Amino acid sequence: MNNIILGVYNGYNSLKTEKGGIYYFLKSLRKYNSDCKVVIICEQHNIFEDLIDFSNEMKFEIHSNFTTKYDMMYYRFELYNDYLKKNAFDKVLLSDINDVIFQEDPFSIDFTEELYCALEQSVLSDNDNDSSLTNMKWIDECNHLSENDYNNYQCKYVVCAGTILGSYDGIIKYLDFYKDTQQIKIVNDQGLFNVYVYNYLSSKKCLHYKESKILTLDKIYFETLNIENNSIVNNNGEKYSIIHQINRCNLPFMLNLV
Repeated sequence: MNNIILGVYNGYNSLKTEKGGIYYFLKSLRKYNSDCKVVIICEQHNIFEDLIDFSNEMKFEIHSNFTTKYDMMYYRFELYNDYLKKNAFDKVLLSDINDVIFQEDPFSIDFTEELYCALEQSVLSDNDNDSSLTNMKWIDECNHLSENDYNNYQCKYVVCAGTILGSYDGIIKYLDFYKDTQQIKIVNDQGLFNVYVYNYLSSKKCLHYKESKILTLDKIYFETLNIENNSIVNNNGEKYSIIHQINRCNLPFMLNLV
């Protein structure tokens, strides 16, 4: 299979950070997948020597041939789109780098839909949850979109934009939507992703985080996790392939999984 992971590691001067770092991302990934293409977006002036050495060791490409048009936090998705339009793949993972580790090959996750969505534990319509309120504020930024129907967020879980897995065509479809929307008005990437998933996207796999193969740790208490044989598993006894926001839930334990 011809699969790719794209992410940004920009503005750091070390492979390890207070949230984890690219060291743990790549070390854990390459334990389970030594072949997939990995492209790390980094502005030329932010590339440091250890990153170059690590790219040779872990076999990833540092992509710096671009000009940033607005905040990298949001512009990264346009860079992903540009890169993917020039290179076709089977499956694509758009991932945060600094706070993500792997327990299995992410491309072993089974899905036939356009996107495999990572659901958080927060419900968008929960007015007593600060994370839910923040995500709804981001969704409010997208009120200029005609299909932004608030009825579609009732009792629906927040969809995380930090780990987006999909087919090549499904990812391109979303990234085209993203680019078209940002050209009208710059909005928060996660708010826009939730608008897309719940209003525009029909072909999607959205599993509760306790059933999913992607675990996003926002507001998850460590004591509630299922731990078997030094691995974190879902309610089906399956290892989570991708664990995101590791700094929010017993970071030393998470790093020890690598």
